[in-house]
Amino acid sequence: MTLPRRRVLVLGGAGLAGSLLLKACGVGQRSTGPRPLIGVLQMVDAQPPNLTRLGFEQALAAAGYREGETMSVLRRDAAGQPANTTVVMQQFLRDQVDLVLAVGTPPLQAAMQVMPATTPVVFCYCSNPWGAGAGTPPGGVGQHRPNVVGTVGTNPVGKELDLAREINPQLKQVGLIFNPAESNSSFEAALMRKEAARRAITVLEQPVGNAGEVPKAAKALVEQQVEAFVKIGDYATIEAFAAICKVGLEHRIPVYSVDPPDIQLPGCLAVIGWNYRDDGMAAGRLAVRVLQGESPAQMAFQPLTSTDLLVSLATAQAIGVTVPEDLLQRADRVVR
Repeated sequence: MTLPRRRVLVLGGAGLAGSLLLKACGVGQRSTGPRPLIGVLQMVDAQPPNLTRLGFEQALAAAGYREGETMSVLRRDAAGQPANTTVVMQQFLRDQVDLVLAVGTPPLQAAMQVMPATTPVVFCYCSNPWGAGAGTPPGGVGQHRPNVVGTVGTNPVGKELDLAREINPQLKQVGLIFNPAESNSSFEAALMRKEAARRAITVLEQPVGNAGEVPKAAKALVEQQVEAFVKIGDYATIEAFAAICKVGLEHRIPVYSVDPPDIQLPGCLAVIGWNYRDDGMAAGRLAVRVLQGESPAQMAFQPLTSTDLLVSLATAQAIGVTVPEDLLQRADRVVR
């Protein structure tokens, strides 16, 4: 696929805050810039998608694609609103971007709905591209939309439960908060139920519609006497995970996550999850191949395979939990 070189106007600025959404939709000062022009859309301004995007940019830079010199970038977030993903993609269409990076499932869905089949779409930070309509498992050549390629990062929820069970061998009941309206969340919640059943663990669920409902949901699970909180890929809890950690800390309940940056939060006991920089870099290498003329149709989806294990001894001490020494020895990072 040879990418056309078109002269277009590029939106100035690289801010990712949701407050910049109006600028993302075309209100703001524009300036010309070098080609190719890449449109980057993520759902929210939060550490996991931000780290993924940075990895993508680092992979492009390593291949000689430097912003302002040999390429231009439109960076946008949807402020957590699915409808905004369509609005931003329509702007990318007007600006005739040469390639779209969809960071997450809602941006991927919007890209496939709005962008023509001639525009390459690379995705990352996505656990269920199949549910989004990008292709069929495992996403090999001929198994996906011809202009779409990316990385598959279904969160390791089984390993998350194993981690919780290793710290508490008697664990029988965990609490899960998620927004069932999010396709990724529903997919991973079903996977969590399946993995929990295999381990004779009961999952008590609290559905939420947005991040503002998360603190109340966490308190409701405390009343149901959950023995631990677990996390899946879900935008509501990504934005409000600190609230879950706070409730866990107050009630001395372990909190586990699949997002490595969460280990920095007081109350988060342990994490096992994908390295988001690696995710973004893998997507970036796919994008480089496309920019250099290779067709996405001849490329396979790339599953993530390597996880990071992180443990917080500070939280363990605060909630009175003993972390096995063997687990500490295996951890990639220990917060003391």
